[in-house]
Amino acid sequence: MKRAAFVVLLFIAPLTAFASTPTQAVIVMTKPSTHFAAKSLSAMFDPNISADERDLRELPGINGFAANLTDGEVAALKASGTTISIEPDLERHAFADDVITPGQQTTPYGVNDVNAPAVWPVTRGKSLANGPAIHVAIIDTGIDYHHPELAAVFKEGFNYLSRTADPLDDNGHGSHVAGIIAAANNGAGVVGIASDVDIYSLKVLSACGSGRTTDIIQAVQWVVDKKKEIGGNWIINLSLGSDTASVSEQAQFQAAADAGVLIFAASGNAYVGDNGLAYPAGYPSVVSVGSVDSTNKVSSFSQRGADLKVVAPGELVLSTFTEGKVTSGGVGAEARFAEGFDKDSNPICLSDGPVTAATVFAGTGAPNEYPAGSAGKIALVQRGGTDPADPTGFFFIAKAKYAKAAGAVGVIIINIIDTATNAPRPFVRPALTPITDADVAKVVPLALVSIEDGAALKAKVGSSVSMTFNGNGSSDTYETLNGTSMACPHAVGTAALVWAVSPNSTATNVATVLEQTAKDLGDSGKDTTYGFGLVNAYDAAKMLNPAAFGVGVTPVIGPVHGRMAGRRGH
Repeated sequence: MKRAAFVVLLFIAPLTAFASTPTQAVIVMTKPSTHFAAKSLSAMFDPNISADERDLRELPGINGFAANLTDGEVAALKASGTTISIEPDLERHAFADDVITPGQQTTPYGVNDVNAPAVWPVTRGKSLANGPAIHVAIIDTGIDYHHPELAAVFKEGFNYLSRTADPLDDNGHGSHVAGIIAAANNGAGVVGIASDVDIYSLKVLSACGSGRTTDIIQAVQWVVDKKKEIGGNWIINLSLGSDTASVSEQAQFQAAADAGVLIFAASGNAYVGDNGLAYPAGYPSVVSVGSVDSTNKVSSFSQRGADLKVVAPGELVLSTFTEGKVTSGGVGAEARFAEGFDKDSNPICLSDGPVTAATVFAGTGAPNEYPAGSAGKIALVQRGGTDPADPTGFFFIAKAKYAKAAGAVGVIIINIIDTATNAPRPFVRPALTPITDADVAKVVPLALVSIEDGAALKAKVGSSVSMTFNGNGSSDTYETLNGTSMACPHAVGTAALVWAVSPNSTATNVATVLEQTAKDLGDSGKDTTYGFGLVNAYDAAKMLNPAAFGVGVTPVIGPVHGRMAGRRGH
C-alpha cells in the first residue's frame, strides 16, 4: 500500500541531481538543531524512486528518519554536517528454538520457579490501592488475540509490517511470549505469571520471525507516546535481536528508559565462548535476560557476558501458540510447521504466501515411493519407515529432502501410533535434527499433522491443498518452546507482579529490586553466566512493599540511585 511520505530538511540542495540507482535501507540520526518538515519527495530525493520503494519514515524519538537511499544520497547526507550517524537498518530475529507437542494442561514450571504464586494472594498484576495500571507491550510477531487465554488481556496494538492496527500473530512466537506473561487464570490451559495485566502488541517480526530495526524503533516510540496518552507503568518485552549493535536503536531505548519505561530483552540464543550478548539486550538501558532450565542450570544456547542482568526459565516452556493450517476442500487440518523450517523455509517465507498445489501420496517418503508426476505437487507421507541412506531412523528433514529431489513443493507428514505406548507418537526436536543453513536449500516446506487429519487429507488425495498459518483462534493451541525468548517474558511477568504490588515505585526501583533479590546461581555474586541470578517475584515484591505481605518493614519506594544495600554484590 502507499505510505505517507515525510521529507527531512537536512541539507541545502535537493538530491534530484542523482541518477536513479539501487538503494540501501538506512537509519539516519540527525543533530538536535536539524529541522524536520514534510514536503514533496521530488524536492529532496531522486524522483525516479517511488514512495513505496523509498519507504521514508520519521523517527522522532531519536531525531532521525529511516529510508531507502542511494549511495549518492548517503554521501550527500554525510557531507551536509547535519547527521550524527547513518547506519544500516539491521535485521532482528525471534529467539526461540524447538517445537514440542505439549503433554497435559498445567501450571508451567517456570511460573513456580520465579515464585509468582506466592504473590498471587496479594495481586495477579492489578495495581494495589488503585495505583497506576501495569501495561506490558510485547514487541514481537504479534498476538493471537482470539486465543481464549489471551483475549481478555489484549488491549490494542499496531502492525508495523502492514501499517495497520491489527497485530494478529502469524508465527506463534509473540503469542507464546504473551501466554507466559499473562495467560488467563481460567481453570484451563496454562496460567500466566501476571494474568491481570494489560497486554499491548506491536508486530515488528514477520511470519518468518524476522524484522527491521526501524520498526522496533517505531514500536518503542509507540509505547512512549501511549504512556504519555493514558499514563500507567509500562514494561516492554523484546524476545528478539541479533549480534550487531545500532547507535540509533540504542538512542531510542535510552529515550524510552528516560521516559520511565522498563525494558527487558532476551540475551540471545547463539552462545559461543565469550561472544557476549545480542542486541538490544546489550544496551545499558535494557534489562538483559538469560535462560536456565528447570534445574536452574544455564541453557547451553544462552548468551552470556558482563552486561547480563538476570536469568529466568527458558527451556521446555509450555505456553499459548498459533498453529499452522492445511486446507483441502472441506478438510481443515491443524498443522505444526517444523521449527528450524519455521525461520527459513516455511510456506510463508519461501513463497511470500501459502503454498498451494495438488497432493500426491508417497508412502513413507523414500525416494522410490514417489510416483511419476510428483513434480509441483505437495507430498503426503507417513511418519516412520526406513531411510535408505540412514539405518538409525527416517528423520523429518530427510523426508523433506527427498520431497525436494522428487520435485515436490511441500511435504505433509502424517503421524502414526507408537507401538510401545499405543498412543500417537509425539513430534519432538530429535526427529528434526540436524538442521543447518546448508540444509535449508535442500528441503521443501514441511508440516506435521495428526493421524485423524492425515486420514482426511489422504481421502482427498489429488485435490488442491494450501499450507499456511492459522492465526484465527480456531483452536486452543499450546506449544513447548526453548529459548531466551521464553526466559525474557518470565522476567517481564515477574516485574509486572512486583510493580503491581508497589505501583508508585519507579522503573529503576523495579529493575534494581529484581537484581537485589535474585537467587544467586553460579559464582558468588554477579557473574557473566547468570548475572545477578534467577528473578524472584515474592522476594522482590516484599522488598518494595513489605506491608502488603504483613511484614513491618519500611517499603522501598521512590528513586533508587546505584545499587540497593543487601546480600548481593557486583
